[in-house]
Formats: sequence, C-alpha cells, structure tokens
Amino acid sequence: MPSTSMIEDRGEIERRRFEYLDHPADIQLHSWGTTIERAFEACLVSMFGYMTDLEKVEEQYEFYWKVSGDSMDGLLFQFLDEALNSFHAEPCFVAKRVEIMRFDKEKLEIDFRGWGESFDTSKHETEADIKSPTYSNMQIIEKSDRCDVYVIVDI
Repeated sequence: MPSTSMIEDRGEIERRRFEYLDHPADIQLHSWGTTIERAFEACLVSMFGYMTDLEKVEEQYEFYWKVSGDSMDGLLFQFLDEALNSFHAEPCFVAKRVEIMRFDKEKLEIDFRGWGESFDTSKHETEADIKSPTYSNMQIIEKSDRCDVYVIVDI
C-alpha cells in the first residue's frame, strides 16, 4: 500500500477528503468537508499523513487540545500548530483520526481530540518533517454545502 502522501487514486482521495498540492518550496494541504468542522478535521489528518503513513498508526489512545485565535485564519493556524507541537514534543503524538467537539465561531475557539499513538521510529517511517503551518495563501472557502481549506506548510 502506498503511503498516505503518495496516494493518487481519486476515489481514495475523495473518501479521505484531502489531497496534497505541489508548491515550489513547501507543500499545500487541501481538505474539504460538508462543514467547516469536517474540513478542519481532514486538514489536520492530512498534515499527520504527510509526515508518516497513517495506515501504520493505531488508535491506541485519545489526545485532547483546546485552541483559540484572533481570526478564522488564526484559528486554523493554531488548530494545526497545537497538534504539530504535540508531535514534535513528548508524547510525539500522531493522530489517525480527529474530531472537533466544539467549534465556536464567535469566540474563535475549538476543542478537539485525536485518536492515535506516540510516534515510534521502529514502527513509523518519517516521510517529511513539517516545521509549521503558514499564513501564506491560507484559504477557508465556506459555501452552503461544502467548505474547502488550503494551507501551505513549511517543510
């Protein structure tokens, strides 16, 4: 099975609700969902999927986060960055699945959790090191029946 970041089958891409778009120096994550919550969740899973093959990640435990922002773009940045910090520091958590439990658009706050495990180099391969999400060309496009999110991450 190809790694999460190498899948090119359009049916599989539609099922998982994210894809990776080329960028001259970095990588652009494109995710979507029927709501902004589902699009954000898929974006976070895509970020973890770019760093390691999610097929090898087991849902061993839950990890909880709470973030806030000063704008919708800032909230998306914090959402990704907080989870990325949990990957780069103990417990080196990588999520295979993510759920937003509370999304407050007025207060710009999100409570969310992920299911996964601690990254283990004897089990998981490092495919790329994402240093940070960026605000460069960040887009959140909300329509009545779909939301698309675009984020360039620094690798």
